[in-house]
Amino acid sequence: MKYLVLDDEILAGEYLKSLLLEIDKTAEIVVVNNPIQALESIKQQFNVCFIDIQMPGLNGIEFATRLKKIYSKINFIFVTGDSNFMGEAFKLDASDYIMKPVDIEQIRHALENLRYSVSKDEIKKGRIEITCFGNFDVLIDKKPVKFKFEKTKELLAYLVHRRGARCTAKEIIANLWEEDGHDSYYRMLKKDLQDVLNELGCGNIIYSERGQIGLSRLEDIQCDYFKWRENSVEGKKLYHGEYMSQYSWGQEINAFLDMEKYQNKD
Repeated sequence: MKYLVLDDEILAGEYLKSLLLEIDKTAEIVVVNNPIQALESIKQQFNVCFIDIQMPGLNGIEFATRLKKIYSKINFIFVTGDSNFMGEAFKLDASDYIMKPVDIEQIRHALENLRYSVSKDEIKKGRIEITCFGNFDVLIDKKPVKFKFEKTKELLAYLVHRRGARCTAKEIIANLWEEDGHDSYYRMLKKDLQDVLNELGCGNIIYSERGQIGLSRLEDIQCDYFKWRENSVEGKKLYHGEYMSQYSWGQEINAFLDMEKYQNKD
């Protein structure tokens, strides 16, 4: 399942994440320590939100109220040291109201008694399949992803090509346009990429901070090129002579893959 943990105390947020991972080994967890920043994450739909209440800038009740306007049936679990907001929390149809310090049995009990059930289809939502051999393509939940700009797809392709390496704007612009002067266009592409992935529930595969961008959570992405890099027998069989053939910056890797394939025949 996908969880949002919102707590302005960093250690408290990380501790709650560790408890969730003990209960749900395959959990996808986003921990946010600033409620204002957390509002940027709500385009990504979570199955369960664990929310502190007393936070600077925006308290947990206010945050949950905003989130409920977007997703009317979403599971809130408030984890707090303040009992004064219990009435307001349950007016928002909270699944539970846990007083700190929290323990694993409290979390387990809350997850076993969610107000809104989570179907298997919802849990599986957001499966990412990427093809690099031949033309680059990306499917999420078996459906082709459509971006506002065609160049956005190339931006994603380049991030896949770099396999999680942090890329600067200068590097990306140099490869996608082979010239300077495209900073504003690049910013539009980056926003389009993040908006589309957030809407499809996959926004957490993109790392973007301090002028750098890259893929994160590579383990959540099914990709033929990644399988090839793992040196698996299956991965080696997937390459048939083309790598991201629509993008000129992929030619060097394609030549390397060709050479590897030729040498392995001997």
